Amino acid sequence: MDIGDVVVPVDFSDCSLRALDFALSLISEDGEIYLLHVIDNTFLDRVAEHNLGEREEVTARLRGEAEARLNSVIADKQAAGKINKMIVIGIPFVEILRIAKDLDFSLIAMGIRGSASPLEQLLFGGTADKVLRGTHIPVICVP
Repeated sequence: MDIGDVVVPVDFSDCSLRALDFALSLISEDGEIYLLHVIDNTFLDRVAEHNLGEREEVTARLRGEAEARLNSVIADKQAAGKINKMIVIGIPFVEILRIAKDLDFSLIAMGIRGSASPLEQLLFGGTADKVLRGTHIPVICVP
């Protein structure tokens, strides 16, 4: 099987970083990996609702932090030519599904558990569960 472009959603949890390692082991020689970090729109709404900061300022700060962390991950993997990065704002599972479909990725590789608490995952399902139910693209979930 020849695996070309893979999207790897990253929330910087250990699980999502293991998914990146797994994706790197799978892609073909000319394949690329796209790290996708989604800044959660719901979180931004709560910050604004509780007057904890201007939405634009908080978004810029989160985007800058994500950019720095993604650059660090890419540097650690020493695969700068094979790894690209994307940062978007939205609902994580919706953005993962949209980008995977719109950009015609051959595979989604993601951690099975992110930064949500075990109770949140039990009650509402995790992002991985929602992505699995919503896509026709193959998904590999890494524990």
